[in-house]
Amino acid sequence: MKPPSEPLLRAGSYCKRFLLTAYLLASMTTSELILVPEYLNKVQGDTLSWRIHGAPTGDVNYTWYRGNESIEGKMLVSYISSLLSWIPGPENTGRENVTDRGFLRITEVEFSDTGNYTVVVASPEGSQEATGWIQVWEKLFQPDITVSQAAVVEYVDIVNFTCHPNNTGDFQIQWYYSYVPVSEDYQWSLSSDNRTLSGWVSRFHHGPYYCQVSNPANSQRSALQNLQIYYGPDSIDMSSIPFFYLGTINAKLGSDVTVYCQTTAQPPCLYRWLLNDTALDVTNSTFSIRTMSWGDVGTYRCIAENPTTQVVLYSTVTLQVHEPPSLSKRPFYTIYKGTVIFLSIGIGLGLLNLIGGFIFYLVSRR
Repeated sequence: MKPPSEPLLRAGSYCKRFLLTAYLLASMTTSELILVPEYLNKVQGDTLSWRIHGAPTGDVNYTWYRGNESIEGKMLVSYISSLLSWIPGPENTGRENVTDRGFLRITEVEFSDTGNYTVVVASPEGSQEATGWIQVWEKLFQPDITVSQAAVVEYVDIVNFTCHPNNTGDFQIQWYYSYVPVSEDYQWSLSSDNRTLSGWVSRFHHGPYYCQVSNPANSQRSALQNLQIYYGPDSIDMSSIPFFYLGTINAKLGSDVTVYCQTTAQPPCLYRWLLNDTALDVTNSTFSIRTMSWGDVGTYRCIAENPTTQVVLYSTVTLQVHEPPSLSKRPFYTIYKGTVIFLSIGIGLGLLNLIGGFIFYLVSRR
C-alpha cells in the first residue's frame, strides 16, 4: 500500500484519534524471521506491538529502526540480552521500546508512526533482518448530510444528496438507501468523488438515505435523511348507495342517495362537484342527497385535484328515477243481460232433461 502523502502525515495531532492498521510488506534475509503485528487496529493512546517469529534464542540482540534499512541514524531502540540493557536511538520519541523477546512496542500511537520498521536480530550464529509496514489510519468522524429539497414530486423533481465528511485523510464514500448500498443506474447518478447522489424518486423511495465514510480501519455514517414525496391522484374510484350499475344510479323519489369519490394522493386532493355542468356547494369526497326529488336527477361529476402535483382527474355518474315494472293488464269480458237469461234457461232445460232420463231408466228396469 502506498504511504500517505506528506500533508496527510502532518495532519496528525494529539487532539485527534486514529486507528492503526498494520501490514506485513517486505522480506527478510532468511525465511525464518517473520514480523507479525499483535493487533491490526489501534486507537491513539493504545499500544502497538510488533511480534517476531523465527528468531533464535539465547544470547540475542534486537535492534529496531524506523525505515526499511538498518541505518544508525534511524535507530529507535536496541536490546542487548547479555547485558539486560536497552539503548535508545536517535529516532526514539520515548514511546518506543523493545521487550526481552525482541517485540517492538509503541505506546500512544500517532498518525506520524506510519511507515516501514526494520528489525535486526544478532546472535553468535549470525544476524537476520526483516522489515514491516505500519499504516496509521485517521479516526473518522460522523459526516454531515444535506439534501437539495426534502419535499419532491415523484418522477418530476430531481433530488440531490450531498455528503460532507469531517476528515481530511484518505477515505471512501458510499451511499445507502433503506440500509442497502446505492450505485449508479437508470435512477441514480454519482459525482466523480461520490460526495453527491442525484436522481428521481417515486412514492416508495421516501428513505432513509445516508452516506458512510470508511477506510481500512474504521467507518462512520451520517444521520438518516428522509423525503416527503408528493404523488397522485392516479385514478378515481366511485361508489354509491344505492349501488350504481354501468354508470347509472336508479333511486326512488323521496329516498336518500350518497355518492363517494375516492382517490389516493399526497397531499390529499381537493374535491369539486358538478350537476349537469353546474357547480355544487360541496368540497369533500362525499355527496349526499336527502329526500331525492326531480331536481336532483342528472349527471354528477366528481373532480379531484392535487395542487402540488398539478394533476386533475374526474369521473361521472348519472342519477335517474327508479320506475318499478308495471303488472300486465288483464282483459275485461262483458256479458249482456239477454245472454245471461238465455244461458240460464238452457242450463235449466238441460238439467230437466237429465232428470227425466234418469227416472225413465229406473222405471224401465222394474
